[in-house]
Amino acid sequence: MAPKWRQLADEFAHQIRSGDLREGDALPQIRDLTAQGRGSTTTVQAAYRALENEGLVRIVRGRGTYVRRQRRRIVRQSQSRYQWEKDRALLPEDERRKTGVTEQETGLRTPQLAFHASYQVRKAPPEIAARFGVSPDAQMLHRHYRTSSRDDTAPVSLVDSWIPYSVAAKNPELLDSGREPWPGGTMHQLATVGVELGEITDTISARPPTAQETTALDLPPGTSILVLHKASYTVDGDLVEFSEVILPGDRVEFLYRIPLERWPTA
Repeated sequence: MAPKWRQLADEFAHQIRSGDLREGDALPQIRDLTAQGRGSTTTVQAAYRALENEGLVRIVRGRGTYVRRQRRRIVRQSQSRYQWEKDRALLPEDERRKTGVTEQETGLRTPQLAFHASYQVRKAPPEIAARFGVSPDAQMLHRHYRTSSRDDTAPVSLVDSWIPYSVAAKNPELLDSGREPWPGGTMHQLATVGVELGEITDTISARPPTAQETTALDLPPGTSILVLHKASYTVDGDLVEFSEVILPGDRVEFLYRIPLERWPTA
């Protein structure tokens, strides 16, 4: 049998996930639960800390424990995602404008999303220069993206993207952040300068967030972030775009379906 603090935590977790307790609702005061015989002060505190670590509540010292916003979970399926983006790059603009990959993954419509993009032309940092095989003073187009639902301030992800300036400058419109969100995304942007992608590699790791990342993504205590390094290569094998995507580990999962070849028959 689970310890008493775990039983108590599971009881409140069920009420939160079922909607009986909603965002902003206060959980009972610790002294009230102890008076009802639900457990000792130590037991109730352990239950509430577990709920906080699971991202279900926020403990406000001196005030109480409150239900957190239960954020939308996202399943990221890289194989189908990237092929879908590549296929869309060939569609007419009115078709490309109807939806994007973020809409597909969140289930939200475009008007329900808030997009923020900032662009900067700058010299390649050492790590980026090494990845692209260019000199450290090579000019790059650095793009930073944040996208969130309009009823939520925490973004879906934090994205830093790098494209050689010599590539992006072939179409001056690609240097204008005011054109975001671009219908068709990066795949179509590159298509406007004659670049077709032939391969994308994802490298995924996890680490503790920085203080800035914790605040930006509104992460519960103890939550790790997922770091996705996405490298996009042309059909000739040249790296043309590199992104670092910071994802909240409490609400993003990756799904891979990998077909396996059949064994040869005798």
